[in-house]
Amino acid sequence: MSEPPKAPSRRVMATLDLAAGTLLLVATWVFLPLRWAPADAVGTLLGLGFVASGALLWMRHARAEQVAKLVATIALVVGLLLVAGLAYTAGSLRGLYGPVGQGGSIILFVATLLFVPYLVVFPAAQLYALLPRASSNDGAASKTASKTTAKTATKSAADPADPAKKSEPAA
Repeated sequence: MSEPPKAPSRRVMATLDLAAGTLLLVATWVFLPLRWAPADAVGTLLGLGFVASGALLWMRHARAEQVAKLVATIALVVGLLLVAGLAYTAGSLRGLYGPVGQGGSIILFVATLLFVPYLVVFPAAQLYALLPRASSNDGAASKTASKTTAKTATKSAADPADPAKKSEPAA
């Protein structure tokens, strides 16, 4: 029998995780001009998390999806906090310094746009892809159950021996 249909999408997700992790590590340690411990720690931990998640997904480890969900959730929270902080700072610069602060706020806005795909959209898409799916049999069973419930409700409403019907006053 062939492998399950999930396998190719997990391989693609693993490759994207490995690429994102490598990009975060390179960006943190090569492209950042200054060392600042909080930024270095967060960038390194997220990068290592994505690399570990990608490696586990690639090897089809039993805990791979749990690790991928955890890393994506952490990345999404960090990304949303970073984007919100940069947007707030850009607005503060513009509000406090007027036209002079507008230049700084434009730079922060561009930096915010650069973080959004990697730390917000990618983790959110990965979490969505890792959500459990309802099988087609579950959908058919729930439709059958709802039809049975509807038939029972219609039958009991039309039943003259129903005590609830007898207690209602005639109109």
